Amino acid sequence: MGSGTATTRHPGKVVVINVWASWCGPCRKEAPDLAAASRSTAKVARFVGLNIRDQRDAARAFSRAVKMPYPSIFDPQGQQLVKFSGQLSTTAIPTTLVIDKQQRSAARITGPVDRDTLIQLIDDTANGR
Repeated sequence: MGSGTATTRHPGKVVVINVWASWCGPCRKEAPDLAAASRSTAKVARFVGLNIRDQRDAARAFSRAVKMPYPSIFDPQGQQLVKFSGQLSTTAIPTTLVIDKQQRSAARITGPVDRDTLIQLIDDTANGR
């Protein structure tokens, strides 16, 4: 669980940004599916978690428990989140944003997403559909 800057700059990759918190029930439900989708699409997609309104220790413990295979930025005040104003909600979590290779928003899911739906969105985005 690190500090840093959320970025959509991952040349040649679809970027998936997931906004979450350890105390969020729907976030807990979708976490294993996100981890599985990340592993399944590693050749074409780069996942980044954006942990908001949380405690660092709780977020770290949650990340370890679900074996989150991608980096997550600890953003308790939402400073990174506001960079995605109009694309990501500051109040609805979980929210997942899929960004195409040209750094354009391709899909947004408000609420939990399942593995198969996310993989299909990533595949469609990677193939320009």
